[in-house]
Amino acid sequence: MYEGCAQAEYDPHAEKNNFSVLPVTGDENRDAGILLSQFYTKNRLIDGMDDGFIVKIS
Repeated sequence: MYEGCAQAEYDPHAEKNNFSVLPVTGDENRDAGILLSQFYTKNRLIDGMDDGFIVKIS
């Protein structure tokens, strides 16, 4: 459940130096974090490799 550059520290298969290429404002970043947190809470996701999920964007 780690994203971007931190993902490689926890997932040996993740690409290293996976930085974002588009900056966002602090408000956009906060709002996205709130939505993600609500998703995790609603779907009872926990932190750990045993609780993985796939997000398909179409």
